[in-house]
Amino acid sequence: MNLVEVVEGRTRLIVPQEEKLTKKNPVFYNPEMELSRDISIAVARILKPREFCDLLAGSGARGVRVAKEADIPTTMNDLNPGAVELMRKNCRLNGVECRITRLDANQLLANERFEFIDIDPFGPPGRFIDSALHSLKNKGILAVTATDTSALCGTYPKACRRKYDSVPLRTDYYNELGLRILIGFVARNALRHEFGIQPLFSHCTRHYFRTYLRVVRGGHRVNDTLKNLNFIQHCFSCLWRDYRGINELSQKCHCGGRLETAGPLWSGEFADKEFCHSLEEELMNSEFNRGSDAVKLSSLIGPEQNIVLPYYNIHKIFKKMRKPATPMPDIMRHLAEKGFDAERTHFSGLGLRTNAKISEIIEII
Repeated sequence: MNLVEVVEGRTRLIVPQEEKLTKKNPVFYNPEMELSRDISIAVARILKPREFCDLLAGSGARGVRVAKEADIPTTMNDLNPGAVELMRKNCRLNGVECRITRLDANQLLANERFEFIDIDPFGPPGRFIDSALHSLKNKGILAVTATDTSALCGTYPKACRRKYDSVPLRTDYYNELGLRILIGFVARNALRHEFGIQPLFSHCTRHYFRTYLRVVRGGHRVNDTLKNLNFIQHCFSCLWRDYRGINELSQKCHCGGRLETAGPLWSGEFADKEFCHSLEEELMNSEFNRGSDAVKLSSLIGPEQNIVLPYYNIHKIFKKMRKPATPMPDIMRHLAEKGFDAERTHFSGLGLRTNAKISEIIEII
């Protein structure tokens, strides 16, 4: 195993140098996840949990950074003995003391309780969610990464049904549906424990989805969570879409086209606007290598929570109309002049969130 030294934030890390990331790597370290780790540090600094659990720590990149850059007591766990040895080296290199365990992840969660649990597996996170909810303290934070985007986004619908108990749909906003299916899956598991969830920050970046959820016991939050678990119906003929409860599902669109259904999924806000603002400020005042990318991400995600209906791909609309595309700022200005809300989205540079119906968007265009 070839080792190299890299620097993330204020942390020096000894990590494997691999040409290709696979499950067969001796110890897992993904340099493409540095942005995700930067955001994790900022989130931890804002929330200041009493303990942080890096459940599938690999080289320890995230856990060591949390201990050093957020000054939070950290437990790092991995069943791989090579990973455990590398974690110890990285702790010594940075002068931090972390608790390091070599256990099956679900075994650790079955016997201990934490205020912040981070699940970042190679592939689907589903097999750890139930144990994490059992281990999480009331009002604790659960951070979940999913890298199996092809299943969540509808490329492999049978895999999504098997892993997440949900039907995906390959729409023009497929990545937003994937994130909402992931959040909905965690929410449904939380309800079995009499917990509700509050998404603080969620994003889709390149090859993965990531969500930070506050998990709260109590009737009010449970009822809110139930209200935000729905299906979405989409018409590929006219591009209409809307969230619906199970008793409201239809087969035909008002245009005469067939309605396709995805879900169950999360239909509410996937981030908290105030938390996004705090996160943006924390990221702006930090020394992260990917700080500018993280700031741009949080600055888009906060405002787009004003509209929970999935975004429209503007080029798809123009293609449907057989018209040349109009610049996005002009479309947003015309929507605003007609009294509609309009926001950009972090999911796509061609995406537009608006509370206007598709028929109204076409009329304005």
